[in-house]
Amino acid sequence: MLPAARNAIECLGGLARFGASGKDMSDAVEHTVGVLVPLLDRDPADALCAPLLEQRAVDLSHVVTEVGDLARLAADDQESWCEAATETLGMRDSADAWLLGASAILRRIEPGSEREFFERVRERTVAAVARFDIALKPAIAGLSPLRDTARAALMRARGDKGYARRAWYWRTLAET
Repeated sequence: MLPAARNAIECLGGLARFGASGKDMSDAVEHTVGVLVPLLDRDPADALCAPLLEQRAVDLSHVVTEVGDLARLAADDQESWCEAATETLGMRDSADAWLLGASAILRRIEPGSEREFFERVRERTVAAVARFDIALKPAIAGLSPLRDTARAALMRARGDKGYARRAWYWRTLAET
């Protein structure tokens, strides 16, 4: 149940990002809270956190540090690393959506132990995102083959006014 609840939280963030109506958001939050609160009878530790594999960001940064830019790799290697980079940045987008969904849920959960447990989960996710961003930052300047992907990501989420600020990685790629 916890992985399904984690995915539901991320979906709430996706609804917010892509401009769902107020009624649709309200209904989705109510449904998600109804499923989530019974799972918060104790602290679920990292089971509800947005899954981020920090090592993927570290590996990508190491490759970029070695070659300077993925565009300098042989065609096969470039394709593999560009795919890995896209997946890595997609993980970061998913974490951002999870945090948006968690914010909506926190507005709805009443004070008590369930809310405290969920606040801890959110705090752990924020810390994981910060560590992931630190690991990812050295790689961004060397991902020039993903420039069009970055622009497309920013265009898709244009309904979410704060997305370009939160998605610094896509914005930085699109602007370089």
